[in-house]
Amino acid sequence: MGLSTRTFAGLVSGLLAAAVAGGGCSSSTTPAGAGGAGGAGAGGAGGGAQTLYEKYGTAIPTVVDDAVAGVLADCSIAPYFAAVGTTGHDSVARLKSCLRLQFTVLFGGPGTYPGVNDEGDTCASMTAIHTGLEIPGDVFDKFVMDFGGVLKADGVADADITTIATAVTGLKSQIVSPTPVEKSTCDAGTAGQ
Repeated sequence: MGLSTRTFAGLVSGLLAAAVAGGGCSSSTTPAGAGGAGGAGAGGAGGGAQTLYEKYGTAIPTVVDDAVAGVLADCSIAPYFAAVGTTGHDSVARLKSCLRLQFTVLFGGPGTYPGVNDEGDTCASMTAIHTGLEIPGDVFDKFVMDFGGVLKADGVADADITTIATAVTGLKSQIVSPTPVEKSTCDAGTAGQ
């Protein structure tokens, strides 16, 4: 079964945006209410702690590029997104645009998710994105670990990675399928690479 870019975008970070909107990322670096409309609590008057967006907003395009490259290169995760960029499915460019929107909102920047991305397209809701993914729990767990590695390599502080990973892990039940299907293309010697 092929998956759309919207589906992939939701797995990678849509759940992150939803966690922030629900308060899942509240910490000393991301004030409560930093999600949703995005502008609230962005460290303005009062000199509060910086939001993740203020710290890492300029790195979002790099984080998105690296996360997409990492997922598509991982033989245990990539098969769930084999349709990305193929005829009848969203392009990699659209996928990345939705991810940039989601990360901006997650990190406490301006915008809403779901919402309109930087290409003028509307990114799908969490519910729509995850329908039919058939993702097993171990694949979700692998994604979270890989994504943490991307964040670390792109200069995100350990405490902020923990904040983000906690939000992602809290949404596992919304991502993992009740009827998962194994789609790994890994050989015995290359599992998870």
